Amino acid sequence: MSTEKNLTAIEKVIFLKSVDIFEHATVEQLGHIAGLTEEVHFQPGETIYKEGEPGDAFYLLLSGRVLIERNGSILHEMKEKEAFGTLEVLDFHPRAVTVKAIDQVRTLKLSGKEFYDLLSLDIEMVQAVFRMLCGLIRRILTLVPEHSHQ
Repeated sequence: MSTEKNLTAIEKVIFLKSVDIFEHATVEQLGHIAGLTEEVHFQPGETIYKEGEPGDAFYLLLSGRVLIERNGSILHEMKEKEAFGTLEVLDFHPRAVTVKAIDQVRTLKLSGKEFYDLLSLDIEMVQAVFRMLCGLIRRILTLVPEHSHQ
């Protein structure tokens, strides 16, 4: 069990502003989001969620590192200030990957229902999420080679 204290509301707001999914959000919006999050800790080797499970929440890494796996193959390692599980929350699909803690991990967990309730009341937050998704797509497109036309 970790001896670290949970974050205060102000510390959550400061942290949320540093995560890409919320980088376009206002301080007021971040304050609302901070109140909806739950701090959750995981031990080294612990599975956070498994491929195929319902995507009912997403996580923001406060500290530690996690491994992203699919079909037993490692795809990616994530570190603090990164979000994971967001796509399944946004599109209601089952988890596409398994996520495991590499070391002691602290996260902020935000339920999909709470996130959708927030989006339904705040068009600016919807716009912020769209900007984040467009940025993600642009980064992915730079990684995909163009197909040569014959």
